[in-house]
Amino acid sequence: MEEEKFQMPVRRRNFSSFFNPFSLLIRYTICKTFYKNEAITMTDRERIRRIQSGEPEQMNELIETYYQEIFQYCYSRTGRESAAYDCAQETFLRVIRYLNRYVEQKKFRAYLFGIARSVCIDFFRKKAEAELGYEDGYEERLREEDFADQVSEQVMLQKAMQCLKPEQREVLDLSYFHGLKAREIAYVTGEKTATVKSRIRQGLKNLKTILEEEGYRWNG
Repeated sequence: MEEEKFQMPVRRRNFSSFFNPFSLLIRYTICKTFYKNEAITMTDRERIRRIQSGEPEQMNELIETYYQEIFQYCYSRTGRESAAYDCAQETFLRVIRYLNRYVEQKKFRAYLFGIARSVCIDFFRKKAEAELGYEDGYEERLREEDFADQVSEQVMLQKAMQCLKPEQREVLDLSYFHGLKAREIAYVTGEKTATVKSRIRQGLKNLKTILEEEGYRWNG
């Protein structure tokens, strides 16, 4: 399959406002409700079958469907728009290269996030940017973006997220901001589903405590 047939979207959006401590539970509920639609998964499977059967134009539909979400995820991991763009593009290039390895029993969305996660890890390894890890990514985004009236809230969430263990921070990001179910997160991270659920519960508990100690009321 020739990679040059597929053109990545170039739109870039400001996702900093996506991280609002007051909207965590609302976003979580919306995501969980939306992604219960199994028709989306079935459509993905049909598209993949068609791609594998010689209809490469169907790949453009998959890219259009998931590009913004994968970009958001890469942005949350790297903290930089340019890096997120590169990682999102590399994610879909890998999907194109290795689509024949996709196992149909696995949901394509979880499969896609697994690739994106690996790409982000490779990004930091290749660039030797250990000093700009998951925590510092939030700090750099705070310097680069204009938060207007939400500055104080973003700073508070940034500090709270920094206080969480990396494994708790990652599962909350995948669950709350990307709507993945526990079993899908387990596939992405390579952990057991029970472990993922435990990290989500503990991460929420810790985040609630941190935010309330700083004066934010948590109604979750």
